[in-house]
Amino acid sequence: MELRESRITKRIAWIDICKALAISLVALGHMQSIYLVNETIFAFAMPAFFFLSGYTFERSANAPFLELLRKKFCSLVIPYFGFSAILFAFWFLVRRNFGLSYETHATVTDVLMQILCGTNSTFFVTPLWFLTCLFVVEILFWCLLRIRKKFLRVTIIALLFIPGLIYWTYMDMLQLPHVFWNLDQACFFLSCLAIGFVSSKKNLAEKLLYSLKCNLFVILTSVLVFSLALMARERTTSLLTFVAMQAMMTFSSLLAFVAICKSIRERAVLNFIGQNTITILALHIMVQSILRGVLFKVFHVAPEWIESSLLVSVVLTIVTIAALVPVILLINRFTPWLAGKRLSALK
Repeated sequence: MELRESRITKRIAWIDICKALAISLVALGHMQSIYLVNETIFAFAMPAFFFLSGYTFERSANAPFLELLRKKFCSLVIPYFGFSAILFAFWFLVRRNFGLSYETHATVTDVLMQILCGTNSTFFVTPLWFLTCLFVVEILFWCLLRIRKKFLRVTIIALLFIPGLIYWTYMDMLQLPHVFWNLDQACFFLSCLAIGFVSSKKNLAEKLLYSLKCNLFVILTSVLVFSLALMARERTTSLLTFVAMQAMMTFSSLLAFVAICKSIRERAVLNFIGQNTITILALHIMVQSILRGVLFKVFHVAPEWIESSLLVSVVLTIVTIAALVPVILLINRFTPWLAGKRLSALK
């Protein structure tokens, strides 16, 4: 019994480390605009959250549908609309008057409609697309688990994976329209959640990444595969090759990321960040915009200079997360539902 509890505790610890590093990298990705850095970060950072959601999905998989719907509504949908309301107020009072041109020209009706659609096309609530997308993915996956034939389940996920990956890869490049509540991207991220679920059932992370030497080998191999795939993707003119290389980049970098996280010892600061990712996800762009505004107005630091300097971006990312700590503590104390938490879970 003690051994099983120890294994569960250790599993939760490395998952929190993964979440902490992933959300920190997402915040860093939104602070700077260096091409190679962003290509690396966003190849795996968001897929990692879906993978981890699948890794911890076992209890939800066995729940009745209405119970699942209620829990996911409380943990994902309520935070989405709650934080959207906060960010809408920030846009209405601040960014509408001092923001970029597309922020100042947007109408209240347009913004509210975009929030209702739940996509990442809404400029000031962009990160919150993850919550609506994860809600759709988990509901879809629960339904797929009701199909008895495993081959049919795998076939459906594979068929959704290809168009989903193409859409996820090209949506910004080609300015493709977003589907209600990110159903388009959900087709791809469904596979990430499924891989996490199977990995948990088979205990693959513990079996494959069981020592520091093994982790180091996996990291080096994955980095090599990622580098080769990135070079091949940049040189190809074929759509299928481009998408295939993107898939290799995503899953190789995801594997390396998990191996790195399992090699890191548990730290209180990482546990804290990992357990409060929703609040950081929702508010980091707001804090970053305030930091950029202060640096520009007071110190005359151009936003372009910040975005082109990795060191400055890292420092400001740390400042952003540190600035959110008191906000996190207040939310956890007085409105835990806003972060998708139950009051009993915080005691």
